[in-house]
Amino acid sequence: MEQVLNLPEGITVKPLSLREQKALRGLNKRGLTPQENREAKEMKKKTKDFAVEFGLDWGVLKTPAFINLKGDWIQTKDYALVHTKTNDVLNSVKEGYRVSQNLHIIRLMFMGIKGFGDKIRPVMAGSLNGGRRVYIQLEIIGDAFIGNDTVKRYVTIVDSNDGSSSLSVGIGDKTMSCSNQFFYFSKNGDVKFRHSASMAEKMKTIPSLITFALSQSMRMVELYKEFQSTPITRELAHDMVRSQLGYNLNSKTEDLNELSLRSLRNMNTLYENIYGEMDGDLKNGNEPKGENLWGLLSGVTRWTTHDKQAPKRDNGRLESIMIGTNYRSNTKALDFVLKQTGRDFAKM
Repeated sequence: MEQVLNLPEGITVKPLSLREQKALRGLNKRGLTPQENREAKEMKKKTKDFAVEFGLDWGVLKTPAFINLKGDWIQTKDYALVHTKTNDVLNSVKEGYRVSQNLHIIRLMFMGIKGFGDKIRPVMAGSLNGGRRVYIQLEIIGDAFIGNDTVKRYVTIVDSNDGSSSLSVGIGDKTMSCSNQFFYFSKNGDVKFRHSASMAEKMKTIPSLITFALSQSMRMVELYKEFQSTPITRELAHDMVRSQLGYNLNSKTEDLNELSLRSLRNMNTLYENIYGEMDGDLKNGNEPKGENLWGLLSGVTRWTTHDKQAPKRDNGRLESIMIGTNYRSNTKALDFVLKQTGRDFAKM
């Protein structure tokens, strides 16, 4: 039964403030218990330490853009995205663009892997193209074995700081015998999100996107094993080269004669990589992958990882394999070998 305190006439009791109400319940001004407060401080420190270690301890400032018109500075409808450490303007965007910050992405990443214990761990992060993109790689503990190869598996988070693309969570693999790298980001709109008004809410789903990427990684390993057990003839290399370049050694002589020396060298290098992966290079410890779809695909990933043209800047080759033209070459190669099996990765 509710008790009512009868006060003398003319005496009133001042209502407790919100902060005083929290204090009565043992909460701090942020509404956290002592244990929750300790965990929040630990998370803040871990996030900051990770950002500093990998050079991501900076943010993006969205600020109005101005033009100088006959000596007068006039504000435009655009906004500049400014790197807070270098003061470089990364790009210009419209008012509706929503900024994401490196520290926020890192914190959500740590929250996303808490439930996996020692099955996954962050091992690498960094900037691409002067901070226009940033990435985080999470190593999946437990290697995959494809024939004589060991494949290390990763979940990869890529975010744009220049308004050029969405935040995406995908997979990344590294074949240890030859250091070939392969990244894959699903085209499914549910696993990426734009920098729009709803971004802050959608970013909370990063933990579930990491779970989805883990399942994708397992499906990709199943495909690698199927590729390794699917024999082919060496002639299929011609079709792969044509799918990549639009021409091959079987092209008409007059067509080949019209190619530049650079284009011819590029074609020959691709053939060398494909046959090199199939036949192996025992002198350098590279076991043969054999005449199968795995050897064919690995020839392309070896080409894009080591030889194909990439931007000549810090992390330029990684940038190209992860999000650029070499990424597109690798996914085109995956589509090619999938057609040979009649499989659709998106439907697995």
